[in-house]
Amino acid sequence: MAAIRITQSVGLGGANSLNDVKTVQTALNKLLKLIQPTQTLIVDGRLNPRPENSKTITAIKLFQSKVLNMVRPDGKIDPNGRTHRKINEKLASQAAISSVTTALKMPTTNAFWMKTAIAEVGEAEVPGTKANPQILEYFKASKFWGSDDSGGQNAWCGSFVAWVMQQNNMEPVKNAFRAKEWASFGKPLDKPVFGAIGIKSRKGGGHVAFVVGQSADGNYLYMLGGNQSNSVNVAKYKKELWDDFVVPANFDPSSASLPIYTQKASVAGSEA
Repeated sequence: MAAIRITQSVGLGGANSLNDVKTVQTALNKLLKLIQPTQTLIVDGRLNPRPENSKTITAIKLFQSKVLNMVRPDGKIDPNGRTHRKINEKLASQAAISSVTTALKMPTTNAFWMKTAIAEVGEAEVPGTKANPQILEYFKASKFWGSDDSGGQNAWCGSFVAWVMQQNNMEPVKNAFRAKEWASFGKPLDKPVFGAIGIKSRKGGGHVAFVVGQSADGNYLYMLGGNQSNSVNVAKYKKELWDDFVVPANFDPSSASLPIYTQKASVAGSEA
C-alpha cells in the first residue's frame, strides 16, 4: 500500500471526514501485525457515536503505544503529524518486505524449513525495555534466558534459527543461542545452497543465518537471518566471510541449487 494522505485530522477531537477515516482504517488493517490483538476494522469511514469506544480509535491508540512508544496515546492522527508519518513509514517498510518475500519464492528444493523462515521477514526489535513477543518465542526455542530483545547482550540470530528448525520438528543444537554452536548441526556442506545454515565469525562472537541466494558474480551471499540490523531480513555479505555451511542430517543436497538474488537487501551491520 502506498503512503496515505489525509486532508484533516482523524480520531479523538478530529474532523473525521468520511474519506479520511476510511483511509486510516484501510492503513491500520494493513498494519494489524503491529497492533495485535486488533481485529480487522470495518472500512466504513465511521466512528462509534461515542468515539472513545470506537474500535478505530482503540487501534490508533494501540499503534501510538506499541509503535511510537507514546506513554499517553491521544488517539488522534494529524495530517503529516508524528502518527501519520510513522504509519507511512511502516507501510513503506511493509511494501519492501513484500517485494523481498516475493523474491524468495521457494525454488525446487527439499529445504522445507525455509517456508517458515521466509514468513518471519519483518519481525523486528522493540526499542527500550519492551520486547517483540515473537522474538521472545525465538529465545524460548534456544533456551535463552533474556527478556529484552535489544542490546548487545541479547543477540538473537541463533535463537531465530533455533525457532525455525524447532517449528519444523528438528532439535536445535545445545546452546543454540550461540551462533557458532550451529557449526555442529546436521552435516556440513562443501558449498552453500538455498536453505543451508551459514555460520561466520565476527568481532566479539559469531553470526548464523540461512542462505537464500548469491550475486551474479558469485562474490556475495544473501542471507536471511535474525538480528540483522535488529530485524529478520535479507542481508548481503562477502562470500568469503562465511566459515561453515550445514544442513539437516537427512537433507539430500544433490538437487539443491543456489539462485541468483536480484532484489534489494540490507547492508550487513554489526553482525558482518
